Amino acid sequence: MKCIQCGIENPKQAKFCKKCGASQVIRTRCAHCNAENSGDATFCAECGENLIPVQKSVKGTQRKCRNCGQFNKLDALLCAACGEAIIRAPRENVQRRSSGPSIKTIALVIGIILLVGFLVEIGMTVFKQDRSSQAPSSSAPIRQSSAGGADEAQVIAVARNFICACDGCGEKPLASCECDMPRGAVEEKNFIREKLSEGLTVKQVIELVDKKYGHRI
Repeated sequence: MKCIQCGIENPKQAKFCKKCGASQVIRTRCAHCNAENSGDATFCAECGENLIPVQKSVKGTQRKCRNCGQFNKLDALLCAACGEAIIRAPRENVQRRSSGPSIKTIALVIGIILLVGFLVEIGMTVFKQDRSSQAPSSSAPIRQSSAGGADEAQVIAVARNFICACDGCGEKPLASCECDMPRGAVEEKNFIREKLSEGLTVKQVIELVDKKYGHRI
C-alpha cells in the first residue's frame, strides 16, 4: 500500500508510513472522485473536493460560508473549512458608496470653478485698464494720417534727417519736435506717414520731404 503522504510502498497492515510517519488508516473516501484520503484530510488530495460533509444550518446559530458551503459559528470571521472570510460588507452598501461623488465633492468643484472664473474676470479687467492707459491720447500732437499703415520706426528714420521747418520752434530736430505750427513737426510727420503708406522706401520719402520742406541735416 502506497503512503498517501510521500508515496512510498508500505506493508498492507501498516498503520503508519515507515518513511514519513503519516497515518495509513483510510478513513475518508472522496464522494466526488472516489479517491482515498487520510482521516485528518479536509480536502481530497486527488481533486480538491471538500471532504467535510456539509452540515445543515440551525437557524440563528450558524453562518454559511459562501465559498465552500460549510456552516460556522455566528461569531466566526473565517471559515473553519476553507479559510474564506465569512463576514463581508453588503454589496448594496458598497454600491452606494461607489455610486458617485459626494455632495461635498461636488460643492468643492463648483466653488473652485467659480473662483477661477472670478480671478480670470479680474485679470481681464486689469489687462484692459493697462492697455487703455498705454494707448496714445487722441489729443496727442503727433497723429497718424488717414492713410494709416506706416511703420513709426520708419517715420522716425526719415525725420532724423531733418530739422523742423516751421522756423518758430528754435530749429528742433524733427524726430523729437511736436509743434503743430504750419509746416511744423505734426504736418511733416503726417506727410512722411502718408508717403510711407503708399509703399515708398525711406530713401525716397527723404528726397520728397527735402523737396517740399527743406531743412535737411
